[in-house]
Amino acid sequence: MAAAVALVGRQVELAHAAAALREVERGRASALVIEGEAGIGKTRLVDCVADDAQERGFAVHRGQAHPFERTRPFGVVASALGLSRRSSDPRRAALGELLGRGRGASGEAVGDLRYRVVEEIVDLIESTCSKGPMLLVAEDLQWADSASLLAILSAARQLPLASLLIAVTARSSPHPAPLERLLADLADGGARTLTLAPLSSDEVAVLARDVLRALPGPGLTTMLAQAGGNPLLAVALVRSLADEGLLRRDGDSVDVTTSQPPASLNDLVVRRLSDLPTATRELLQVAAVLGDAVSLRDIARVTHRSPSEVVAKLRHAFEAQLLDATDDRLVFRHQLVHDAIYQHVPPAARRLLHREAAVVLMSGGADRLDVADHLIRGAVKGDEQAVAWLRGAAREASSQAPSVTLELVRRADGLLPRGHPEADLVSAELVQALLRAGQPAEASDRAHAVLSRPHAVEVDTPLRVALVGALALQNRATELVAVVRSSLHGAARLQAADRVMMLAQESWALTYTGDPKAGEASARQGLVIAEESGDRAMTVWALTALMVAVGRQGRFGEALTHSRRAAALAAGTPDTRSLPLRPTFFLGLALFDCDLVSEARAAYRDALDDESGAGWWLSETLLADAQALFALGEWDDAVPGLIAAGEAAQEKGNPLLVSQSAAYRAIIATGTGDYRTAAELAAGLVTSLDTDPPTYNAGVLAVAVAGLRTAEGNHTDAYTVLLRCWRSEVARDSRFYHRWLAPDLVRLGVELGHRDVAAEVCDAVTEAAALAPEVPTLQASALRCQGMVLGAVEPMLQAITMVRQTPLLVEHATACEDAARLLDLDGRHREAAELLTEALERYERAGADAWAADVRGQLRALGVRPGPRGSRHQAETGWESLTRTERAVSRLVAEGLTNGAVARRLYISPHTVNTHLRHVFAKLGVQNRVALAAIVHHTNE
Repeated sequence: MAAAVALVGRQVELAHAAAALREVERGRASALVIEGEAGIGKTRLVDCVADDAQERGFAVHRGQAHPFERTRPFGVVASALGLSRRSSDPRRAALGELLGRGRGASGEAVGDLRYRVVEEIVDLIESTCSKGPMLLVAEDLQWADSASLLAILSAARQLPLASLLIAVTARSSPHPAPLERLLADLADGGARTLTLAPLSSDEVAVLARDVLRALPGPGLTTMLAQAGGNPLLAVALVRSLADEGLLRRDGDSVDVTTSQPPASLNDLVVRRLSDLPTATRELLQVAAVLGDAVSLRDIARVTHRSPSEVVAKLRHAFEAQLLDATDDRLVFRHQLVHDAIYQHVPPAARRLLHREAAVVLMSGGADRLDVADHLIRGAVKGDEQAVAWLRGAAREASSQAPSVTLELVRRADGLLPRGHPEADLVSAELVQALLRAGQPAEASDRAHAVLSRPHAVEVDTPLRVALVGALALQNRATELVAVVRSSLHGAARLQAADRVMMLAQESWALTYTGDPKAGEASARQGLVIAEESGDRAMTVWALTALMVAVGRQGRFGEALTHSRRAAALAAGTPDTRSLPLRPTFFLGLALFDCDLVSEARAAYRDALDDESGAGWWLSETLLADAQALFALGEWDDAVPGLIAAGEAAQEKGNPLLVSQSAAYRAIIATGTGDYRTAAELAAGLVTSLDTDPPTYNAGVLAVAVAGLRTAEGNHTDAYTVLLRCWRSEVARDSRFYHRWLAPDLVRLGVELGHRDVAAEVCDAVTEAAALAPEVPTLQASALRCQGMVLGAVEPMLQAITMVRQTPLLVEHATACEDAARLLDLDGRHREAAELLTEALERYERAGADAWAADVRGQLRALGVRPGPRGSRHQAETGWESLTRTERAVSRLVAEGLTNGAVARRLYISPHTVNTHLRHVFAKLGVQNRVALAAIVHHTNE
């Protein structure tokens, strides 16, 4: 076997790679993206980077995607990290077991495991990095499965402070859409992209010299130019000419004796094949059909030969430098060599070989997913065995990789002839697969197509339920309601659970599009059906829909009652149909709406701790918890939580949550006086507010934008923004944002001379307060509005009494400011000063320096000289500058805990831990965990 040729050229690329390794040695994560055509030298460059990394003490983990293994979820990452049930490392073995868990014991698909697997993989990578720097290589990502791409992206995003270098390779574009997104995200995160260009003619000459141990002559140099600077083709050409005796030595150089070189690498490989014994050629073709890196055992099984006979027959292929061996696999010397041999097999023969390989592997007990690719390439229309196998493989992949499931079911659907008895069943499975893979538009189109023609009775209900879900994901509320009503009142044979599910979806559609009363009616109808049938899981669905509908109408106490019952029922049933709703998360929302913020945060922690289906509601839960921290005035902790929630929402493609995260951060930036950041964040919110009607979360967006406009002195614009949102809220018969919008809108209305509007808003919020007498902030909001409209002090003082019952910052401090203004007008200056001092203390405790400065100005206007700024104002750098949570995170990291372990200890998420660490590193001026640990240990001495 010929020795490997040294890397020629690529000095610039090697310098960039070395710089990335040095960056990791300093404790900061880095990334390399290596792109180029096949044979251009991506793997040789990675070999050099890996060698350099090993010399520097890196732990090197390499995985490679393969064209015939795209149906194996997490295949690339599992290969790189050694995630196998047979691993000697208990943690890797456990992850391998998790990867193999496709179906529950009952045969029903278990919950979506993707996000749990990803978090475990990220935690494993971080644990490895905590012991020393790590290089994670993922090659040939143009063939990678989507779950692997998600894991790589998550590691890059969540571990920017780990000693980790991620290096990925891919052929030049066009790329599959998931890979394009990964590469774009890596680039946004600062990855170095190395695009390998063809070698120069001088560099190709050096390559030839290394192979021949002599300089190429003019004829050979001219012939090598036809390689186009591709090193693989150039080396293969030289070796082929040498093997065929077409070179002659002429002094210190070597030249060709022919003027007819092979036109391509394919031609070179075919010429070599023609010189091999027939048995060797046949085995090579079988090996090529099985893959580019194949088990010797599988070749023997498919060809009905013994392993020793296979090895003997393939000896000539090794000598011809077509094959290598690694571990227990035979590997083609390059993917292009594999492709040439594979393409040399006639298409009909290829299809038969794939099908025969599938049969043999199936009979030998192979994993369904290992066989699926062969069935996809080998089965023909009408192959019922292949259809059954692909459907089974799809079920196994469903919990880990929805995109894989979709590909398998699509192929099964394409294999069934029109009119086949099971065609409708497969169509229903395809609709479900489309939904899980995030393609609701195609799912709804396909469901409509089947339902609009005669179809199997047993698929009618599943398709209708799936159609409703698909329409909900597209916010096509009108169509959704039409489907639900036609299903409920038509000839559809709906079970009780199906009726409840449809009614719950209808309820949400009606509520969020402006008719919460109709939404309540649908939810109550569903609740009756669920309770009569004794279906606990569906009762949870109905109660959650009812909670949302009545909450939007402002009946927060009633919403809390329904939420408590739903959470209790869900905790007492193993029925996974209720899990996607995350009842503890919805309970937290209801508790927060009733000012029970500490209880709400405990519910959010429970939701984060519950691993079943955690990925579905991660961004929502992170945002809700950060909102609670904002409300409490714990802004130093709220900001990292909001950033983490926004990043998680961005990953899920949820623009509403992204805008909501930005809104809270804009409010905080305004309050702290960081007007530049506030303006940048608010600029992205205006579009959402300009939609007609505004989005259902427009209330908080309007408060953020109006708050900044007020701080800038533009009260008219602030009033206009708030009034438009208020009108939309009233038109939708929603009272959810009344307590947020009303005080500011009334204050500005009075100030700008719009007293009629101020009175109208005051009446509406007073009516809303009557619906929820148990919520202090809502009562206080109504009283404040009454005081401002009437110019009366007593309602304002009553409002102060109410807000003191809550821990909420903005409601408490702004109520004090509003009351102080009226007290000052009434000549009660001492009382006004006391309330302003109370507001000042709350603002300073939160770090709301700009708002505190305004209050100080009001105090000075009253002739009061406020004391020095409170203890909240601390150092900006060093250990003393860290918040309580940042110190807690630092101490746990210094103990060697990973982000995941820290998150579990502090009841937050790894995303939030990562954001805290970024802030800690900046404040302490350190670049890695080792330096942070040294500071922690020194501080604690």
